[in-house]
Amino acid sequence: MDPYEMLLARRSVRRFRPDPIPAEVLDKLIDAARLAPSAANRQPVEFVLVDDPHRVNEIFPLVKWAGYIAPHGDPPAGHRPVAYVILLINRNKTRDQARHDAAAAAMNILYAGMAHGLAACWMGAIDRASIKRGLAIPIHCEIDSLLAMGYPDETPVIEPFRDSIRYWKDEEGVVHVPKRSLSEVLHRNRY
Repeated sequence: MDPYEMLLARRSVRRFRPDPIPAEVLDKLIDAARLAPSAANRQPVEFVLVDDPHRVNEIFPLVKWAGYIAPHGDPPAGHRPVAYVILLINRNKTRDQARHDAAAAAMNILYAGMAHGLAACWMGAIDRASIKRGLAIPIHCEIDSLLAMGYPDETPVIEPFRDSIRYWKDEEGVVHVPKRSLSEVLHRNRY
């Protein structure tokens, strides 16, 4: 797929096929993430990859899924993520926010994943304390966000933004996501 078309095609996916992701593919995603831009090249972002089915099941209830359409947006059994990537900020590497670094790394994972037929949902509404405890994440590492991953079992579509940012599911279960138009967000040479 053409890189620009891939950027336009990316959507958050919350329903996945149960097929496991090969370890070598997951390693490639993290390798792509570690090469993302980093402020002052401090490289504070680290990753906890969770792909053991038992551990994946432990993480699932610690994630808040699709708030606008809960509980209908929660992936049912058999359609849940098969892997999670927890993005950490190692505070021994930087005292700066580093959220931009984590965001760049997450985007690299999302697009590298698409090249392998994967989809993901990037999430911040998570129980950080329980995840940190359950995965024995050291105190000097802060959880930034989480990527729920797998092979997609849904195809969300974009809709023109009208009067609400709320996404919804239609009667066939397709998720519709309103997006502002280019003319609404592009300000050339002045606001």
